[in-house]
Amino acid sequence: MIELRIIPLGPARFGIRHVSTPAVASRDDAWIAPPPSTVLGAIGELLGVKISCRECPNCNTQAAEETLIEAARQLGIRMIWGPLVAKGGKLGIPTLDFIYYLDGAAEMIEKRTRLGLALTEQKTARPGHLYRATYVYPRNVTYVYYIDGLTPFKPKTVRLGGEGRSALVEAVETDARPPRQIAGTAALITPLLAPDSEIPPCLKPVGTLKANGDVDSKVKIIQWGLGFSEVCRERRPMYPALPPGTVVEAKDCSPTTGYMAQTGYGALHPITLRRNK
Repeated sequence: MIELRIIPLGPARFGIRHVSTPAVASRDDAWIAPPPSTVLGAIGELLGVKISCRECPNCNTQAAEETLIEAARQLGIRMIWGPLVAKGGKLGIPTLDFIYYLDGAAEMIEKRTRLGLALTEQKTARPGHLYRATYVYPRNVTYVYYIDGLTPFKPKTVRLGGEGRSALVEAVETDARPPRQIAGTAALITPLLAPDSEIPPCLKPVGTLKANGDVDSKVKIIQWGLGFSEVCRERRPMYPALPPGTVVEAKDCSPTTGYMAQTGYGALHPITLRRNK
């Protein structure tokens, strides 16, 4: 098993939705952790994976999704699970806005919104391309993914996330393993995509994790984008999703479940809530 360690080099942008521009009305937001699509793209670029963007005769977005699956195949990845968040000797899981540490503590991650202006190849302002983007500030944080099948590599700097942000990544062998099956109370640590509004039968959403360790009984459904495909030069689609931090009751679920589970979406982590102590 490979432990992939990711250390952002400064502010990061892991966009949930498309950025808001004068032509695109959108409520911009960003996650506090790098999603699987971003991680796969960065590893693929780093290790020289070459993928052709295949045409889809019936749609405009399927090819961009297929490149993620193909990248995992060419990298030899059989499973990807995470991310966990390591900071100050503690380990936690990412929700939408805060780290929930496994000892029951929580820490909000700062977010700031910036205005940007797209440039032409001549470095002049591109008309109509003023945009708004949300950045996160994960100070002294290491994100950890567990990947079966990846080849180890030494620390390297890669582009990670939107707006040209960078991170230091390394892949090391480890004896640690993701859980084989998830039973009982668990939390999503990556979004569970539901393009057809269908939830895997092995789990039941029961609420949203709060920073104090309690559960808000309201289950959220948000629109989650799969990012921009550098290979296809187009945005991947947005899907309805249960976001990270959603609490579920699971019955023998795989560690990743649902749509695009083979690329790390729908990852679950067992959790003990204060109400269950």
